Amino acid sequence: MIKNTVIALVAVAAFAGAAAPAFAESIFGDNPSEATRDFTSNSIISQLQQRGIDASSVEDWNGLVRAYVTLEDGTQAMQFYTPGSLQRVTL
Repeated sequence: MIKNTVIALVAVAAFAGAAAPAFAESIFGDNPSEATRDFTSNSIISQLQQRGIDASSVEDWNGLVRAYVTLEDGTQAMQFYTPGSLQRVTL
């Protein structure tokens, strides 16, 4: 059942990711409900984890996705990604 939920989240996130450039000011859109914000965050975390990135939470940061990631040595770091494609951005 969890596998089906993850698949559904990824599918929705893929469609939502295509629309991300349309609202570059926020990864969540304009005035999102708490449920929408949680769903979007969980979708992005799932996508990052499927890429081998151990993300524990994400948030909007000036039009980028700021992810809190646990590194191989056990430390936690912030990493930044573009909305939609989730390509890593170095600042």
